[in-house]
Amino acid sequence: MKILVNLFQVVIVLAILYPVFYVWDTGRIEDFCELIEPGISVSDLQQLADEQGITLNIPADNDTGQWMTSVESTASIDRFACVVIGAVDRVASARLVTE
Repeated sequence: MKILVNLFQVVIVLAILYPVFYVWDTGRIEDFCELIEPGISVSDLQQLADEQGITLNIPADNDTGQWMTSVESTASIDRFACVVIGAVDRVASARLVTE
């Protein structure tokens, strides 16, 4: 019975902490997405991501020169992400996606 009570306490603590983590994680992604301006270079985008503590994987060059990457929230049960689209070495747009 004591194990069941301890397990229930852990569940309650997690239920209290999850909303805090959710707000922090989605907030940092939203802030990052708002800082991205169309026309900035890929190197400036990578530097901005590093400053914000965001891991950003920009795809290598391809035949068309167009690329897309996203930063997704690990806390969100549904999809909450900043989608960045670019061409060659410049950012074309950045927008938040919530599903």
